[in-house]
Amino acid sequence: MIKPDKTKTDSKKIQIKDMFNDISSRYDQINKMMTLNMDKNWRNIVYKLSMSDNPNKIIDIATGTGDIALCFANKSVDVVGVDNASMMLDLANKKKGNISNIKFQLEDAESMSFQDNTFDVATVGFGVRNFEDLNKGLNEIRRVLKPGKRLIILETAVPSFFIIRFGYILYTKLIIPILGKMIANNQKAYEYLSTSAKYFPHGKEFKLILEQAGFENIKIKFLSLGIVNIYSASKPL
Repeated sequence: MIKPDKTKTDSKKIQIKDMFNDISSRYDQINKMMTLNMDKNWRNIVYKLSMSDNPNKIIDIATGTGDIALCFANKSVDVVGVDNASMMLDLANKKKGNISNIKFQLEDAESMSFQDNTFDVATVGFGVRNFEDLNKGLNEIRRVLKPGKRLIILETAVPSFFIIRFGYILYTKLIIPILGKMIANNQKAYEYLSTSAKYFPHGKEFKLILEQAGFENIKIKFLSLGIVNIYSASKPL
């Protein structure tokens, strides 16, 4: 298990919460720099996939500062964004303002307070690799989804083409931690984000994990030369 700080004895869940609270004020700024502003396009694809089945209720898990949830602002759908980092949610609420169809609340993604079969769509943007127990988190998402409804995950991947892969690893291993140190004053956080992205299962390997968690009809979109994937999977009827 990869933790933000392997010298500490705290659980991964607590370290993740503390890490995101610590970098919350600079998170959006660094995220745009890290992704070269491509994250907006990725979120728009998640939004379009989510709305394609005309959902009524959507949950955005590991919502952070709410960027995916806010894609649904003033649409005919109720959205709840959940996260375990309260300072990230404070920023999400500031960005939300008076938007009435979206709310944010503190939740543990691996043990949520919602009833079974509540949501038509669940989205997770760059969050599943931060779960302490990936299988438990996926099973919890499946629990709160209605039968036949979709989970959509946006997550990092490592490109397969050698030259792009080399550039990606160089960028994530060297540049991103430097940005984290310079802007957020937390190099360890961005070293963790880079390392977790490198070693987290992706593509066919993650598809198998989704199947083992009880999902079906799994599809993968490979985006931006393979540096991110979007997974779409359904809860069985």
